[in-house]
Amino acid sequence: MRGEVKKYVLSCVTCQLTKPTNLKPAGYMQPVIVSYPWEFVGVDFVCPLPRSTRGNEYILIFIDYFMKWVEICPVREATAAVAARKFVSEVFARHGAPKYLVSDGGVQFVSDFFEAVLASLGSVHRLTTAYHPQSNLTERVNRTIKTAIRAYVGSKHREWDLYLLHISFALRTAPHQSTGESPAFLLYGRDLNTPLDLWIQPDLTSTLKAAYDHVREAMASSHDTQKKHYDKKRRHATFKVGDLVRLKSHPRSSAAAGFAAKLAPVFKGPYRVVQVLSDLDYRLVDIFSGEDVGVHHVSNLLPFKTWDNGAEAPRTIPHCRKKRG
Repeated sequence: MRGEVKKYVLSCVTCQLTKPTNLKPAGYMQPVIVSYPWEFVGVDFVCPLPRSTRGNEYILIFIDYFMKWVEICPVREATAAVAARKFVSEVFARHGAPKYLVSDGGVQFVSDFFEAVLASLGSVHRLTTAYHPQSNLTERVNRTIKTAIRAYVGSKHREWDLYLLHISFALRTAPHQSTGESPAFLLYGRDLNTPLDLWIQPDLTSTLKAAYDHVREAMASSHDTQKKHYDKKRRHATFKVGDLVRLKSHPRSSAAAGFAAKLAPVFKGPYRVVQVLSDLDYRLVDIFSGEDVGVHHVSNLLPFKTWDNGAEAPRTIPHCRKKRG
């Protein structure tokens, strides 16, 4: 009897969707293994900034995962056409087509037009999961660029785009922590000349091949270190096809609608796992409507418990069926 009561209490729908969890986020780190320049390139828009005197409001960023080379573009709009045009002019025309282009699921990057441009150039588009920005390297660069802009502009907030060339140069010429070399050296085989070179003769004895070998070793060591620290705060969790899960919600408050995010349910669901893309990514559908709700990272998922936990997940859940119409 005690076991049945416990199972019934744990299957309470309201409790599962409204109570926060004290568990560590699920999912250990799986670093992207990169072997050569322009194999993986990340892309992202920086959210709206004050409209500059030149009419720019957004920053479009491309970063090569191997060298950490960045292309930083001030743009007026965050659209698929702008992203495609800049990809062709700033990446393809200068460095060739990358093997993989990594982006989030923003409407600019999932449009048919943007996908067609990538396909025509031979690049494979890979999407990161929602609410898991760690999947895209550009998210870290975004923070660095915002910090640099803050340091440069002072009170001239409408002149931020004037300093992007300076920031680009600084990021390209500074040795990166994970590679031990500057992006410029890894791209050109030499460091870019700066005023400091008038006083210090740069050491050009290293060959590019030796530098690439060093980068691979340094990145492997960096990945191991990052994974060690990252996994300390994570736990292992996996799901299989047919499992019922609840999905962490990310509501936004609306004063006009009288809606407070703090009072909203913490989770949504239940949903059914219909495809396992990896140990970290799962495709879900609504168990009532069958609607595809996309691919989600395991850190945003928890099991959805039912009173009758048989070998197979039930197709309907009587005590939580949504009221229709």
